[in-house]
Amino acid sequence: MLAGLLALIPTKDWFYGALVIGLAVLGWHFYDKYETAVDYAATVKTESAAALATANKTIADNKADYATNLQKVQDNAAAQVAANNAANALTVSRLLTAAAARQANPVLQGASGTAAEAAAWASIVGRLERISQGLAAAVRNDDLAANECWAERDSLTGK
Repeated sequence: MLAGLLALIPTKDWFYGALVIGLAVLGWHFYDKYETAVDYAATVKTESAAALATANKTIADNKADYATNLQKVQDNAAAQVAANNAANALTVSRLLTAAAARQANPVLQGASGTAAEAAAWASIVGRLERISQGLAAAVRNDDLAANECWAERDSLTGK
């Protein structure tokens, strides 16, 4: 009986029915794809906001660490400069004291103790003192520059 009823439906109606059902399935498929894309876009937006917040926090932490390390480096550099200046001043003071002692007693400067030899020796000693002062200052300044380079490297690498 069902077969008889179905035989009453023309073939073109079967074709249009199949077409409508196919279009409905295709519409449902595209709607499902649309909903998936909307959900994905919302998820990506949420994850992007979270990633941006994490990146901003990391950047802020790195800036704070860098500022802290930079302050340490600057404090150490200032302490090294002060120590360098104090060492230079002490060296110069010792050399000046030694020069004053030699000039106060010129007889001790030469083997024979003559005034000409004493004057020649004082001239040589004075030049040597100036050279040694310059050399001592140069060595300390080089050490200070090297220490500053190492300190800056350490501040940038977080050591």
